[in-house]
Amino acid sequence: MGSNQKYIPFLDGFRGYAILLVIIGHLNRDSFLYLAQFGVTLFFFVSGFLITKLLIAEYNTTNTISLKDFYLRRFFRLYPALIFYLIVTLLAIWIGKYHLVILDMVAGLFYFTNYYIVYFPPVVPDNYPLTAYILWSLSVEEHFYLVFPVLFMLFYRPTSKKFLYYLGASLVAFFLVRTVLGLRSTDYAFTIRETYYTTHTRADSILYGCFAALLIYAYNTTLAAKWYMYVLRSRVIPLVAAVILLAVQKYEAAWYQIIVKYSLAGALLCLTVPSLLYVEARNWATRIFTNPVILYIGKLSYSLYLFHWVSFKFVSTYYEQHNVTWYFLVLTLTFILSAVSYHFVERPFLSLRRKFGSNAS
Repeated sequence: MGSNQKYIPFLDGFRGYAILLVIIGHLNRDSFLYLAQFGVTLFFFVSGFLITKLLIAEYNTTNTISLKDFYLRRFFRLYPALIFYLIVTLLAIWIGKYHLVILDMVAGLFYFTNYYIVYFPPVVPDNYPLTAYILWSLSVEEHFYLVFPVLFMLFYRPTSKKFLYYLGASLVAFFLVRTVLGLRSTDYAFTIRETYYTTHTRADSILYGCFAALLIYAYNTTLAAKWYMYVLRSRVIPLVAAVILLAVQKYEAAWYQIIVKYSLAGALLCLTVPSLLYVEARNWATRIFTNPVILYIGKLSYSLYLFHWVSFKFVSTYYEQHNVTWYFLVLTLTFILSAVSYHFVERPFLSLRRKFGSNAS
């Protein structure tokens, strides 16, 4: 299967379900936080899969990667909504009469919130809209994408499988880093946080998506890739992998959370998400991930991810949590801010993204 710039609808569908999991998990943290954590892992995988597919297509067309264009596309994709989000958050802090944590804003603006929240956590009131708690995942992604395109340009060659081997070795290295941290830990609660938030322990959640895309779109004539695509075409194996993936989300043993969880999730996502490439258009699973509602939610997912957090914090300042009024106000404010961000902040920059090679619509 050759790589191209063609839009793949079901990836937006996965984004749509991922953001719903995140919102449900954050609005019901005591019972469903694990859903939010899984939603973020799913986001990471889809991001790595899609961007690697696009990099392969660009390299196959131009025989190189334009790093300038890549980073400008990322800038115009992320920063407009991020700036709008930070402005809205500042407004919420001002209305709520909170004392502004300036370092939190600086960390959000320059993508180091994941390390900030682990190693230098601020003491703030419960309803303070701390950006670090939602921007940490963007920090992981941006750290990853500062490095990955450079490595891709340097080492990817369609006629050589070295880059695939390097990524495979990197996946093992991330697992070993978590293993060492787990075995040496004297504070499991801290180590669970450390391995969840920091780039050097979580970036492989993106890398698994990259690895899957390389097997499918670049090295699909190799024996390993042929076996992989045979598995993806199976009606049974991806379904079994999905069941296992969902079943293990609530397993809370510290050794599992620290060492095994993200490697296992990445491997199982490799067996589930790309499998939709190989099912018929009339297949029930495809319809679940490509219906118009979930596709629109998927397109809004970045804005929804940002604004559900500040909406949750802002409404909680004035209303008791977890009653009908609270849910209604949080969800309504989330959708309004997200729609404004998507249609009036993000989309006006679409032409600039296209100028630098984006195929977004």
